[in-house]
Order: sequence, then C-alpha cells, then structure tokens
Amino acid sequence: MTTHIETTLPGEEPAELPAGASAGQGAAADATDRLPSVPRTAVRRLVSACFWITMALCLALMACKTAARFDLTTLWDDAYMFQRYAHNILAGHGVSWNPDGPPAYGLTSLAFIVVAVPFHLVTGGNTSLAAMLQSFIWGPALLVLLVLLVLRAAGDGKVARLSCFSLVAFCVARSTLTDHFVSGMDTSFGLCFLTAYLLLALRLLGDARIAGGVALGAFGGLAFSVRPELTAYAVLVPLALVALERDSARRRFGLAALAATAGVLALHLVAAKLYFGSPLPLPFYAKSTNLYGSGILRAYRGRPTIDLLDWLDFFWPLFAVIALDVLVGLGARQAASGAPAGEGQRTGPRAWWAASTALDKGILAATLLCLAYSWLFVVPIMGFAQRFYYAPLPGLIYLACRSAVRLARTLSDALGQPSPAALPVAGVAALAILWLHLSTPLATAGKDLAGAVAGNRLGHFNIVKHGNTSGPQSYWFAIDRVSTLPDDLVIATTEVGMLGAMNLEKTIIDMAGLNDRRFALEPFSAERFFAAYKPDLIYMPHPHYVKMIEELEAHPEMSRYVVYSKKKLGTSQFGIAVRRESRYFERLQQIVKEKASSKSK
Repeated sequence: MTTHIETTLPGEEPAELPAGASAGQGAAADATDRLPSVPRTAVRRLVSACFWITMALCLALMACKTAARFDLTTLWDDAYMFQRYAHNILAGHGVSWNPDGPPAYGLTSLAFIVVAVPFHLVTGGNTSLAAMLQSFIWGPALLVLLVLLVLRAAGDGKVARLSCFSLVAFCVARSTLTDHFVSGMDTSFGLCFLTAYLLLALRLLGDARIAGGVALGAFGGLAFSVRPELTAYAVLVPLALVALERDSARRRFGLAALAATAGVLALHLVAAKLYFGSPLPLPFYAKSTNLYGSGILRAYRGRPTIDLLDWLDFFWPLFAVIALDVLVGLGARQAASGAPAGEGQRTGPRAWWAASTALDKGILAATLLCLAYSWLFVVPIMGFAQRFYYAPLPGLIYLACRSAVRLARTLSDALGQPSPAALPVAGVAALAILWLHLSTPLATAGKDLAGAVAGNRLGHFNIVKHGNTSGPQSYWFAIDRVSTLPDDLVIATTEVGMLGAMNLEKTIIDMAGLNDRRFALEPFSAERFFAAYKPDLIYMPHPHYVKMIEELEAHPEMSRYVVYSKKKLGTSQFGIAVRRESRYFERLQQIVKEKASSKSK
C-alpha cells in the first residue's frame, strides 16, 4: 500500500513540479520549503555588513604591515642595482653597471628601469628613497587592478562578487605580498603588468577583432622585459584561443595576438643581443644554469619547496575553490537540476573542461607552468618572502573567482529561494573564522607599527648614515670608510647592491656575474678575473660560492694581496683582500687598523 502525505499548509494549493522534474526533486523542493527561511532583504543586509567588516580588517592589516616597514632597512640589496643603472643612464653612460663599462643586461626586469630613472631624478639621487618609491607606488596600483580583475571574473551576481572579494582579500592580507611593496624590487610591478594583461584580454576578446588581437599581442610581447616568466601567459593564452576556441573570430583573434607577441618578443631578443651581447638577462644564467656549482645548490637545497609551501599556506583557499569546482562543483549542479543519467552528462573534471572557456584553460596552463618553473628550475637567491612564486598570483585569483561563481550558482540551484535560515548563519560563522585568523596578524602588525614609531624606525632614507650602522658594517667591512675613498678605487665583490649604490662613480666588479657578462655566460674563472681586472680591494665571495673562493685562494695572483679573514675583521660573512701595489694600500691598511682597534676597546 502506498500512503501519500500532504505537505501543503491549509488553504494552499499543492506546488506543481516543473516539466521533466523527477519525483525526487519534488520531494527535495518540498523539504526545502519546510525549512525556516530568512527574508531576502535581511540576508542582503547581513551579507553586506559581513563583507565590509572583512574588507576593513584586511585593509587595516595590509596598511599596518606596509607602514611598519616604510624605512630603508627593509630594502633588499638587489633593489639598489636598479638605482645604480638609473644613475648611469642619467649620467649618459647608457644601460651600464659601471660608469665606464659596457652595456650590461643585469636587470631581470629591464622595463623596471623606466620606473627607477624618474625616481632617481626626482629624489635628487637619493638611492634609498628612490628604491623605496619605485616599488611602493605599485602596491596601491596592484590592489586597484586586482579589484577590477575580481569584478570581471565574478560577473554580475552581487553575492558571488562579495564572496570573491572576501576570499581574495583574506588570502592577500595574510600573505607576504605587502613585503614586496616596500622591498624596492620589481615584484609588484610585474603583478600589475600581468593583471593589466588579463584585463585587456577580457576586454578585447569580447569584440574579438584582429586589431584587438594585435594590440593584446604587442602588449603581451613586453612581458619578457617585465618578468621573463610572465611570457608564459603572453604565449599560452593566445595559443589556447587558437587551439581550443570554437568561434572562428576568436581563433583569428588568438592567432593575431600570438603573432604579435612573437614579433615583439623576437625584436626584444635581437635588440638585447646586439646591445648587451646577451639575449637573456644575466641573472637567468646564475639562477637557472648551475653557474656557481654544487656549493650554491647545497646552500639552497630544499629552499624552493619550503618557499612554495609557505606561499601555499597563504593561498591554499584559492586552490581549494578551484579544486572543488574541477572535482565536484559542476557535477553537483547537474545532479541538482535533474540532468538525466547517460548521454551528455558530465561530472568532475570533464564538466569543468566543458564549461571553461579557452581563455580560462590558457590562464590555468600558464599559472601551473610558472609555479612549476620556479619550484623545479630556479635557485632562489634573494628569494625572500616567496618572491619567485608571486608572479602567477593574478592568474590564480582570476581562476579562483571563476570557480567560486560556478560553485555559488551550484549551491543556489540546489537550495532554491528563499534562502534557508541555516545558510546565512553558516556564512556568518565562516566569516567569523576568517576574522579570527585575521585578528592575530592584525594585532601583531599593529604592535610592529607602534614599536617602529616609538623607536623612530620609520621614514629614514640616508644610505650614508645607514652604512655606518652595525648591519651593513658586519656584512661589508668598513663600507662607510671605503665609500669615502676616491672614485678611481676598484672594488670586487659578489654582494653588489648597497655597496654599488654608495659608490656610484666607482668601478664595482660583480664576481657573481649578475652584471658582468664575463662571469655570467660561463662559470667563474680566477684566471679570467685577474686577466681582466686588478681590483684594489676584494670583498671575498659570500660563503655560498664555495668553488669561487677555492679558485681565488689557489690563484698565484692572490700573493699580491694582503688577506684579512672575517674573524680578524669581526664581520659575519666574508673577509677582504687588499692589493699591495694599490695606490690606496696604505689608506686601506689604516682603515683596517683603526677598525680593529675600535673593536678591541
């Protein structure tokens, strides 16, 4: 016997099922109708309030972390390299490392010099302040561009947009991204470029005109000069349009973009080869070709994986959303809408592949390629704050927002309207967990800022005064005194940034090869080094350069130098060698004696 239970309230007519709906769906709909519900306006007010609380916490955290580090002590040593190049350009020496030296492709981000030069000019040659500003201005610009990217990726749904903003803001605020706003480096600049590229692709792909494809490709071709790894997006995005797009107009758009990208990239490589003597940045050879031997690899063994895991600790929610979308999201949506089993039904990855655009697939491929390259092939020298993993962040954010929208639609289709009372309560509970995770770093950042203000550790950009403090002094012996010697003093070192910025008119020999083609295209040779240079002062290589140290110490030319160990000098990393025939030998000897006597007191 079958018993029918009437589920309508008195005076109501039984709800009719949509055509083609299953009995199971009708039961689900009846069950949903019986759940307590919250009026739509109440849900809207609750979501809006939670959203603005989340945004306020995230912005406050980013602001405190940035403000607490606005001082030259947070600048990375490599940031000063841009300012040395800027100085030489303004002095009429071209893109060269040394005033009388040849052009040098020592900057991985050659385009960043366009930013460094104006700041060097407007700050009157204050290299510390200029280095800070050259990275700081791209922080707010990046946040604005990411807002625009989230708006485009999230579509028109208000709840979906608010959810995407909350998710992205939470991940970004907790991360070390703000460290790169005040590092002096080009990281934020590269992120701005990629975000702008994705926005331009989304805008021009709507019309899918050949002229738009050429414009996108021309802009994308600049990626190599911004950050070489970003070329993955400039190539794979149009390539995906050509290979996977069904619409013929969009395929032609992709082909035009790909051709323009290839043309601009080829022009860059040829021009670099003719001007610099190398089509690739010299740091590429150092960080990707085992230039320094096994010693440097031992020093950084396991570091790429550790940095990747640290970076994933901040951005795993974005990966989780994408994974849910790929594995279960669309399948759940189809099941909820009563899609018949059998022919035409797709679930999991097959459903994601069918629902995603060719643009999405190109962005996904480029994002994974960038992460894999940094993990497997890059020696993370000066890789602080997971620098090498940030390049694909805009692509990851775009993909996560696209997935979040699809998952939100799946949930909406499954639950129907009005929203069950448990749903907004669950949303508030989830946001409360986010707020809890934000509160501790916010309190820490607030204390750091208060301590920096109380200790007068903010807003100082006097590199000469800083050179007299214990930090630089323990690294480069007597860097302040050495910098006062005449400009014809020749110095050799592997740590060139701050030393080069304090001695803009001196010749600084970069034994690490980041700014000297002699030591970048093939491993360091003491024979070639002493054949080309006779430095007055050698800051001995950093301990990580084991093979280089062995080469120098074994060469007969070192008998012409007086060598002082780091133990005798009281430095933390390396000693010095002073050439006996140098015209500044006596003065350098005197500096050593005075410093040694002051330390013994």
